[in-house]
Amino acid sequence: MHQLTPHIIVLELIRSKDAVLRIKQLSPSAAMFLDYGEKELIGKPVDLIYAAGNDKAVWQAALANVIDGQNSMPPLKTGFVGEIVTKANNKIRVFISLLTLSNRTPNKIEIALLIQDKSAEDFSVESAFAESEERFRQMAEMAGEWLWEQDPDGYYSYSSAAVSQILGYSPDEVLGKHYTDFLTPQDKAEQQQYATSHRPFYALLAHYQHKDGRSILTESTGLPIIDAAGKLLKWRGVDRDITARMHFQDALIESEKRTRMIIESSLSAIVIMDADGIINDWNYQAEKIFGWTKEEAIGQRLEELIIPPQFRHAHRQGLEHFLRTGQGPLFNQLLEQTAIRRDGTEFPVELSLSPLKLGNTYIFSDFIHDITKRKRLEHRFRQAVESSPNAIIMVNESGTIVMINAQTEASFGYLRTELIGQSIEILVPERFRSAHRGFRQAYLAAPVSRPMGVGQELYGLRKDGTEFPVEIGLSLIDSHEETLILSTIVDISTRKATEAAIRQAQVNLAIAQSEIKIAERIQASLSPSVPIKSSHFEVTGYCLPADQVGGDYFDYFYRNENCLDMIIADVSGHSIGPALFMVETRSAIRSQANGSGTPAETLTILNNFLFEDLDKSDYFITLFYLQYNITNQQLDFANAGHPPPLLHSPSQTKCRQLDAEGLILGVNKNVVFEEKTTTLSQGDIILLYTDGLTEAENANGDFFGLQRVSDILVQHAQQSPQVIIEVLLEQLKQFCRRESFNDDITLMIFKRN
Repeated sequence: MHQLTPHIIVLELIRSKDAVLRIKQLSPSAAMFLDYGEKELIGKPVDLIYAAGNDKAVWQAALANVIDGQNSMPPLKTGFVGEIVTKANNKIRVFISLLTLSNRTPNKIEIALLIQDKSAEDFSVESAFAESEERFRQMAEMAGEWLWEQDPDGYYSYSSAAVSQILGYSPDEVLGKHYTDFLTPQDKAEQQQYATSHRPFYALLAHYQHKDGRSILTESTGLPIIDAAGKLLKWRGVDRDITARMHFQDALIESEKRTRMIIESSLSAIVIMDADGIINDWNYQAEKIFGWTKEEAIGQRLEELIIPPQFRHAHRQGLEHFLRTGQGPLFNQLLEQTAIRRDGTEFPVELSLSPLKLGNTYIFSDFIHDITKRKRLEHRFRQAVESSPNAIIMVNESGTIVMINAQTEASFGYLRTELIGQSIEILVPERFRSAHRGFRQAYLAAPVSRPMGVGQELYGLRKDGTEFPVEIGLSLIDSHEETLILSTIVDISTRKATEAAIRQAQVNLAIAQSEIKIAERIQASLSPSVPIKSSHFEVTGYCLPADQVGGDYFDYFYRNENCLDMIIADVSGHSIGPALFMVETRSAIRSQANGSGTPAETLTILNNFLFEDLDKSDYFITLFYLQYNITNQQLDFANAGHPPPLLHSPSQTKCRQLDAEGLILGVNKNVVFEEKTTTLSQGDIILLYTDGLTEAENANGDFFGLQRVSDILVQHAQQSPQVIIEVLLEQLKQFCRRESFNDDITLMIFKRN
């Protein structure tokens, strides 16, 4: 008896299309056997290769049994004998085996069809079955999935070696056991009926109990092997371990839910379109801004919904140009444009358009913010400036005049065109010009809203050469493009001018107070509102603002369920500038919170991110970053020029400093930060602080000092973190004999229980 030669054809059925079983691919030997070219049969219906008549019914019943899992008459086997038709319409009697592939889905099924040829004189179904059985066992041993056979009562008669990887049992431990012996109690009750059923099952979720006790989820497929008389001979099947895949799918679903929540809660309209300009996502804020519901917007062209008619052609041209060249002047930057609402009204928006390449195409995300109120305020500001009774001059960092109002023309006798582009010193008497340049540079080094030349007599110089006494108020306007200084100049030659100067001083005072209140609110919003307490540790913090609000900041949050991040920082300077940098710093840190960055890596990213802004504004930031692993009690930390925290252990009588090498943020780019590690024991306490604590002075000029802080920490180490903070602040106030200080004082304490 010679060996049967197998020829393999893969069939595919996609239910959502024409529901016709078609040939997806075939082996070269199968194409040659059927007298076709290798690609000639791809996509063709399978009925092209089997004969009409009685055999056609056998073929169709066998395929239906595999596809739908239904028994039919006459009873079918895993393999059967039938005729196959070649391209030349020759009929050959062969042995056919059918096998469902493991990537079956509700809408798609793939079937492996094996053709085994043998001469008519010694053809035997029994021998074909025998060879098929042997081949099945050889394939089973090579497969990574668990292939098995059971007797008609559901007891394992064969198990491939993969059962060891999936359930932890050897094949010998499985043989002779009932299939329900390895199921969880719930599945054991629900799947009991499969042993007595003659119906195949596909992609059945099965919950197994691993040998070590953990739960294993598999996708199980089983086919009944039935002889010509309709008797159930055995069960043959395969289980595929999908435990990791299901965990991944659950995590992916949760991640998608969080992303959706972020998009829907955004204060900006978020609109996503495809490369054809068709909208495929539209968040709640977009509904509010533009007036179109999500259902109405999705599927529509972007320009027809939100772009005014006069700009639509340019939008289409820009999109086409980008798709051809990969370049576009409007991408990846913040722009001011005009948009249109559903009711046809146009309004100003600030938008950022970013392309994202997916395969061979692009999607585009638009972040859009309605700036109608801001533009209205800017217009009112320009009106207020222009109609002001005082001369108002705006200069850049080099002292060049970039804007004046009408009163400047009246006060100094110059036309607007004569002053724009000139140095501000043109309006300063010559004897003061050299000193004025120095005052201007000093102001840029510490820019706060204040009157100029307090205690000195100031004079302006008219075009005709006459001088007149003035009062000058200075304010900083820190725009994205450049730093600008706004000077308000009041002629105090007469009583009326003096009264105007008083009113302007009141306005300046109100502006300064407003800025401080804004900065206070910003600073208060940055820090955590409540401590974090657990059975393992407790962490809390407190900030005591100075008379002038500065840039102190502390934060703590869970990076993940096993990792706690803690930060304390101090920005140079006071008022809104430092407070805004703290907002930027916190945003940058929080944006990294979902990653796996270490303290040193986070500081490197933060320094590079903030460098340009800090360098232009002459600010700098000191920051200390700690990361605590709750499982192994390991503390990793890195420092950017901040005072080192104090660590006290119950077994020690003194505190030690936690320090690592690293420059302050904003001095150099691409700084390398040293990262160190230590292990915390039960009762260990870490105190983080800003220099406002140690450098606070009493009436004699003595500092509160690090040693005094260390002694207090050791003395009260048994207290809770909140009590320790209260004791430190109380003793600081007693030492300095006052309730307020010149610098912010920020404290944060971590204690391991």
